[in-house]
Amino acid sequence: MTKNVAERMFTRLSLDCEIDMLSIESKDAPSMNEYDALIIGTPVYHGMPPKIVIRYFEMIPRFTKETPAFIFNTRGFASFNTNRLLSRKLYQKNIVTVIDREYRGPASDGTIIAPFIKRFFEFQNDIEKKIDSDCANFLELLKSVGLQGYIPRFRFGSIVNVPNKLAGQLITLRIYLHKDQCTKCGHCIEQCPHSALFPGKDGYPLYNSRDCENCYRCIHHCPNMALSLSKRRTLKKLLRY
Repeated sequence: MTKNVAERMFTRLSLDCEIDMLSIESKDAPSMNEYDALIIGTPVYHGMPPKIVIRYFEMIPRFTKETPAFIFNTRGFASFNTNRLLSRKLYQKNIVTVIDREYRGPASDGTIIAPFIKRFFEFQNDIEKKIDSDCANFLELLKSVGLQGYIPRFRFGSIVNVPNKLAGQLITLRIYLHKDQCTKCGHCIEQCPHSALFPGKDGYPLYNSRDCENCYRCIHHCPNMALSLSKRRTLKKLLRY
C-alpha cells in the first residue's frame, strides 16, 4: 500500500517538478543527500515504523544541510505514534518534518486474520484527492521563507496500543508452506524485505522466524496461495499487488 501511495505522489508531483522514486530496499539507490526535499513513506507495524525503516535511517550519514521532508504512513487500523517516531529518527539526520499525513488502506495482517471484515481490503474514500491536495500543500510550503520543521505530537491513544506493540515485538506468527500448492517460483523469497525466506535444497522456500516482521508480503504475493498462518488451511482471499 505504501508503494501505491508513493506512485500516486510521483505521478502528481512529476507535473510540477523533477522527482525520483526510490526504495530503501534497493541496493542501487543514490544518496538522498543530493535532493532539495524528501517525501518519506512507511507502513505501520503494530503502531510503529518497521525495523527495516528505522535501521535504514540509523545507517545513513547525517545530511550536510537541513532538508525538509513530507512524511506519511499507510495503515490499515491505526498509526498511533508512527509519524512521531519516524520524525524523531529523521531529525537526528538533519531531515526536518514540515508536513505529516496518514492514509488508510488495505491491511496486510487484517485481511489474513479477519478476512470477513470488508474494510481491511479497502482504501479510504477519496484517497487520490487527498494525496493530490497534500502534495500541492507540500509544494507551497517549500516556497515559504524560513520554513519551520516540527515533531508530530504524541498521541495518547498509543498508550492502549502498548500490549499490541509488545506482542508484535516479542511474538512472530509462524508462516506455513503448503507444498501441494507451491510451484517453487521463488516469488515469496524475492518479495521478502527481511530475508526471512530462502531456498531450500529441494527448491521449496524455507522460513526463518527470527528475521520475520510479519508484514505478510510473501503471503500476499504468492500467485498460488501456498503460504498461510495455518498449518492445515490455505487462504481463500488475498490482497493482489
